[in-house]
Order: sequence, then structure tokens, then C-alpha cells
Amino acid sequence: MSGRTEWSEIRGRRMAEPGAEAAYEAARLAFELGAAVRQLREQRGWSQSELARAASMTQSAIARFEVGGTVPTLPVLERIAHALGVELAVGFKPKPSAALQ
Repeated sequence: MSGRTEWSEIRGRRMAEPGAEAAYEAARLAFELGAAVRQLREQRGWSQSELARAASMTQSAIARFEVGGTVPTLPVLERIAHALGVELAVGFKPKPSAALQ
């Protein structure tokens, strides 16, 4: 036996640590928000620099956000939405029934 640990085993141990599930969920949300902004920006044919100027931000802040590296505040999301000409919609929706168990 090689003594190597499989990724699924490492992930299982890490996810069992206190706070790991919440951190994973925050990372997923940051990634999805960033991907949505990138898609809107690209649909408009804008560079990160153009969006940054329109939102009064830096290009590096936009870049970090688009790859899920930061979780922006609501005021920052509002500035980005305004710059992109879209409405920011924040809400709650029920989880799938399997997730409630």
C-alpha cells in the first residue's frame, strides 16, 4: 500500500472540523456571485478595468471578486449592480427537502 490519502478522505476530515461547512458555503457563494458579475461584464463587452471605473473600484478588486476571492458587502454589490445596469436582488429561498434532514 502506498500510504497515500485519497482526496475524499481528506475532504471528509476537513468538513468534520468546526466551522468548515459554513466556510465552504461562504466560498461557494463568493464564487457564484463573482461568476455572475463576470458573466454580466462579459455580456457588455467590458474589461475588468471598465467595470472598476464604472463602480468606483479598482481593477484588482474586481478581479479578486470575480474569482471568488472576496465576499463583498451589500453596498459594494449595489455599486457593481448599478454600474452594470442591473438590479441587485437579495432574498431567501427554501432549501431542497433533502438538505433539511
